[in-house]
Amino acid sequence: MNDQEKLERGPAHQVFLKPAGPSLGVAPPRGLAPPRRGMFASLVHPPFRRYWIGLFLSNIGTWMQVVAQGWLVLRLSDSALVLGLVGFAGSIPTLLLAPLAGVAADRADRRRLLISTQSIQMACALILAAATGFHFVSVPLVGAVAVVNGLANAFTMPSHQSLFLDLVGREDLMNAISLNSMQFNLSRVIGPMIAGLTIAAFGETGCFLLNAVSFVAVIAALAALTSLPRRRAAGRGAWVDLRIGMRFARKRAIILPLLAIAASLAVFGTPAVTLAPLFARKLLNVGPRGLGGMLSAVGLGAAASALFLASLGDFRKKGAAVFVAASGFALSLAGLGLSRSYVLALLFLAILGASMSSSASLINTLLQTSAPDRLRGRVISLYALAWLGLVPIGNLQAGAVAERFGPAAALFVGAAGIVLTLVTIRIVKPVLGEPG
Repeated sequence: MNDQEKLERGPAHQVFLKPAGPSLGVAPPRGLAPPRRGMFASLVHPPFRRYWIGLFLSNIGTWMQVVAQGWLVLRLSDSALVLGLVGFAGSIPTLLLAPLAGVAADRADRRRLLISTQSIQMACALILAAATGFHFVSVPLVGAVAVVNGLANAFTMPSHQSLFLDLVGREDLMNAISLNSMQFNLSRVIGPMIAGLTIAAFGETGCFLLNAVSFVAVIAALAALTSLPRRRAAGRGAWVDLRIGMRFARKRAIILPLLAIAASLAVFGTPAVTLAPLFARKLLNVGPRGLGGMLSAVGLGAAASALFLASLGDFRKKGAAVFVAASGFALSLAGLGLSRSYVLALLFLAILGASMSSSASLINTLLQTSAPDRLRGRVISLYALAWLGLVPIGNLQAGAVAERFGPAAALFVGAAGIVLTLVTIRIVKPVLGEPG
């Protein structure tokens, strides 16, 4: 059977076939959930455990840079629109290159590709450290570095997410994705807290330097992995592989609605994190330490929800859970827009983090289990395009709305956009909310 015939026929829908150990490819009896394998089941795989630890340490540094860069841009420009434009610059490479990055993830050695992208991001952090330390930093320079950083990140996402299945297998995929979300968001708690103190004591330079050092952890973990097999198909070009991936996504009924939800959260929801420095100053009247606390609240809520999902294992009704999580995202945006109390804002930011983390993990798992191994990188690249690539559009719209009507209005527009998307999908594709 050639690729075209396989594509037309397609694999059995993995949402209904939940393989586990010797029962590979056999669905559990109707009405019974697959057995739970423990909250930290995926960490029993040594390669994944080392990679997970490296990611956690590196992401602490990354979140320190996120806080420092946002505060630096706002300090230099005092403009919500400029802050959104820098976010646009950092995300535009994913918007343009995510599908090709997915082809690379399916054809190349993912380990070598990730080592290269992480090294480039380390260099970007060092450039920002030098620019702030020697006082030649400017908004255009920060924007240019953001573009290079975004270029490396565009090729990181599909290979990074696709690597999980290589390291843990299908049985522990949901657990691995949830624990990855947990470490990412736990680093969101720790990183901003350290960043707030570091900025207050040493300025943004300290954050950029510590981020550069943190990349050593993940690069070392990747270097310790054995080389993964290349998946290049003889005699077939990258554009052919790209078209095959796009055609598969169109033919799988569950994929497009999931991508639409991810896109709505990216455009209308994630700018709340990007523009957090603006909300800290204009709505809540807090400084760098207060900003660090806000982002930490997002991370705390996200880490808690990720642990909860990891404890559930490969549960049913993931489609319905996506709707619940996305609705919580909209609710948290509206609540944050109404908040003028710092404590109340922290509560809504924690809900926002939990909703964002749950949505991402659930959509990611459903997409990966809906795709055959040979197309996994390309399907994940479409998720990266929707979840990360469209963030610049969200940053622009939220920055423009905040500039014209105020920061609270940007949050209300975001909540309305997510609700409208969910209602539309519920009408057009109600099956997404059924058991699956």
